[in-house]
Amino acid sequence: MRVLVAYASRHGATQGIAERIGETLRAAGVEAEVQPAASVKRAAGYDAYVIGSAAYMFHWLKDAVGFVRRNRAALAGKPVWLFSSGPLGTEVLNA
Repeated sequence: MRVLVAYASRHGATQGIAERIGETLRAAGVEAEVQPAASVKRAAGYDAYVIGSAAYMFHWLKDAVGFVRRNRAALAGKPVWLFSSGPLGTEVLNA
């Protein structure tokens, strides 16, 4: 199984999450390729997709949204998982 993990990151945190997902998939025997969404030239040919973006003001970054729009035909009918990363808010939780 070939999985593409595509991400859009502004400060690197989402990239780190995507790389960790790729590592976890590879450890489970899955062929996983991790790439910035903006640099994916051809999304067809994968068996599944994991797509992630940093979220600012409740919106994904343009590179991630553009990736999904450009590749909707390749994504249709395939397993697709989405993840978002962003601030958790200003409240401090007591542990």
